[in-house]
Amino acid sequence: MNSPTQPSSNRVLNYERVKSDKHSAQLYTRRKPAKHKSEMKMVSQAVLMLPNDEVKTFLDVPCGVGRMSLWLGQKGFSITASDLGEAALDLTKRSMSDAGINADVNSQNIFSMTYDDRSFDATICFRLLHHFSDQQNQTDLIAELCRCTKKYVLISYLSPYSYTSMRRKMRKLLTGKPVKQNPTSLRELKSMFSANGFELFSTVKRSGLLHSLQLATFAKID
Repeated sequence: MNSPTQPSSNRVLNYERVKSDKHSAQLYTRRKPAKHKSEMKMVSQAVLMLPNDEVKTFLDVPCGVGRMSLWLGQKGFSITASDLGEAALDLTKRSMSDAGINADVNSQNIFSMTYDDRSFDATICFRLLHHFSDQQNQTDLIAELCRCTKKYVLISYLSPYSYTSMRRKMRKLLTGKPVKQNPTSLRELKSMFSANGFELFSTVKRSGLLHSLQLATFAKID
């Protein structure tokens, strides 16, 4: 996961999740097969909803160890993969190279990326938003994703109405223990994207009660 060079307190708390060392990066490659399959199915469904003639270039940020980048590259998209974790980037480069996919893999601060405005047809930001409890951090993140994107932003979020999210909320109320995975409603997402000239394009249909992780696509308003 990314974190800025000069992070606020909430961003500092999340810097530990950056895959900078080989051990943590390798651990992330060993995700439970069923969980990985379910998440990749979500991404596949979202990407299939995109108009083929409008999306050629994809930014994957944060790319982690490259599982999204690899899948997108295998589907024929031109890929740019970015993260702050050096070890994660190394694994991404290796997996892309082994698959014979030419990709631009580089280090970026997701809150102030060096890409020009509207550099990519589409951007995917998977499993990042929920690490930030402060809405300003979420707002800043979404603004930067929208700035770099010409047409579509695919973003994952945690439903506040799922059994798991409600259980975490109850635990916080009872114990005071902070929640590390913070839910965001689709209504809140719509508001943040609307402020940047994007509107809801599609969602992957999953029960908000049974499944915490959700995926939505937002499109630039012409």
